Amino acid sequence: MRLFPTRRHRPTAAQLPAGTMRTAAGRLADHARIIAAAVAAAGSVLASLGCSPRDPATPLTSAEQTPPPNPQAVANPMAPPLSTGVPAPDLAAAFAYSREHQGDGVLVLRNGTEVAAEFGNGFAATTPHLLASGTKSFSGIAAALAVADGLLSLDERVSDTITEWRGDDAKRDVTVRQLLSLSAGIESLSAVIDNPRNARAAGVTDRAQASIQARSIARPGARFIYGPSSFYVFGELMRRKLTAAGTGDVDIVAYLDRRVFQPLGIAPRFLRDEAGNANLPGGCRVSARDWAVFGEMVRRGGVHVDAQGHEVRILDQAGLDELLRPHGPNVRYGLTWWLLRPGDADPEDAIAADLAADRLDAAGNGPIRRAMRDRLRARAEAAIAADVAAIAADAAEHTEQPISGYMAAGKGKQRLYVIPEHGLTIVRFGDINGGRDFSDARFLELVREGLELPSPQR
Repeated sequence: MRLFPTRRHRPTAAQLPAGTMRTAAGRLADHARIIAAAVAAAGSVLASLGCSPRDPATPLTSAEQTPPPNPQAVANPMAPPLSTGVPAPDLAAAFAYSREHQGDGVLVLRNGTEVAAEFGNGFAATTPHLLASGTKSFSGIAAALAVADGLLSLDERVSDTITEWRGDDAKRDVTVRQLLSLSAGIESLSAVIDNPRNARAAGVTDRAQASIQARSIARPGARFIYGPSSFYVFGELMRRKLTAAGTGDVDIVAYLDRRVFQPLGIAPRFLRDEAGNANLPGGCRVSARDWAVFGEMVRRGGVHVDAQGHEVRILDQAGLDELLRPHGPNVRYGLTWWLLRPGDADPEDAIAADLAADRLDAAGNGPIRRAMRDRLRARAEAAIAADVAAIAADAAEHTEQPISGYMAAGKGKQRLYVIPEHGLTIVRFGDINGGRDFSDARFLELVREGLELPSPQR
């Protein structure tokens, strides 16, 4: 599947802004350096104000507190056993790279067969691990299923169900598609509801209601805003849809369990807030083997192969395809899934400036904080705009724009890579507070070399 197919009419070099004929990889490297500098500057400002952006004394959100791993954990008895392939010692370099960047383990499948695995720090392939933001991609699958089940349309207004938005001119016309492409325009609230200390200070016990009440800070569809609020709104939207339809599912997790997890034989577990809302943006714990089974279903176009070798369709191909193409202003993001292209910078680099701006928001509203916050968000928007220009430039130079694959990604470089072209499904786990220098591009390059796969087209 090609995410960026050949177009009959592409921009010429003369039609592109000056300087855009550089490769996307070169431009994104520049943007990553600029954002890193901006985030460092924000850290200096926060430190001068007595509020470090990564204060070790700040308790992690409950969604980020990984319980001590259980070395005695056994495989989920419901999970179908994956085929075990011959170990691939040539992946030693990829495994070493992950390990050197606070990795907890790697599991590699090719065409549904385990070809190699390595785990440490008390983890095994069957030990549940926190996914952090890797959790987000389950919501996209739920949305595609809800469309197929006639529960919703991606282009319907959120306010048709979240009626609290009907009287708000800024939110009234937000669509489900915009909500899941993180372009609804509402503030992320990551610095508040992702941090228990800040949540307590703000009196937030119901993250869904706090998210519904979030301020609108951009016109719908105009800006990519990464964070938890859109997912809590979607979770509440799904709860109301399921109740109205009388499906018997108490919430989106029950719906996913019935429609996806049980048929796959996997057992993800979600943390919840005091009001019972599932932490859809970052609170799922699941084993590497179970996450790989889920990834295999995506790689196979919505089809699961059970323990008896029977094919079971979980999701229709068209619904899945809709998730795995660009939506909204960020061309690297589909509907809850990151889209991989050769040479792309890691998602964390793209969202670093916005997250730093969120921390400044939480720190207060003085003139210095406001100025730095606005500068960081301007840099984040400029980086996304440059992505669009770089992709257009590459389109002018190449007949095809290949997509490397799709990715669910979380803090600590939790990763589920799905690369259909080479039949690959890869899970990578790491320390929730580690992996800051881990590079997706470098890791996947080492995997490619180890498996002797052809170089990606540029």
